[in-house]
Amino acid sequence: MEIKYLKNIMIIALLTGFISTGMAYAKPDFSRPLPEEIMQPRPQIQGEQPGMQMPKRPSPEEFERRLNLTEEQKNFAKEQRLQSIEKIKPILDEINSKKTQMEKLSAQNAPSEEITALDNEIKDLRRKAHEIRKENFKAFEATLSESQRKELQIMKKEGRKEFEKTHKMNKIKTN
Repeated sequence: MEIKYLKNIMIIALLTGFISTGMAYAKPDFSRPLPEEIMQPRPQIQGEQPGMQMPKRPSPEEFERRLNLTEEQKNFAKEQRLQSIEKIKPILDEINSKKTQMEKLSAQNAPSEEITALDNEIKDLRRKAHEIRKENFKAFEATLSESQRKELQIMKKEGRKEFEKTHKMNKIKTN
């Protein structure tokens, strides 16, 4: 009986020694970033699939520089953009509301007709937002000179090539 008792005490002492020495050596390293600091997720862009690459867009500064925009054109573009945001914001809020409704219906195993109807409404709202963006861009294009329009066409072609390149890469990833 005493031997069994002594064995248990020795095992406890050994384990305590291992644990305490392990803790002495396992000091936190504050020089390294925490995992959550490393793995900051970037915000997902509307319509983007997880793991999908999006085409690179020129920065606003690069866009202005390449088109050689005047201050008047820059101010007009900014004004148009702000007006567009004001028009589109309620549409985007409605889209998000309908998406939430769809998720709730899906969780409740609602009839697919209801979900399809909501999905169609979301598509219509996206078309509305797209039309507002197109109108905004047409108004901006109207302020450009002939040489600026030509440069814009070149930029659009470059953007199309970049889109097709990333689109092909995304197709390869998903297959």
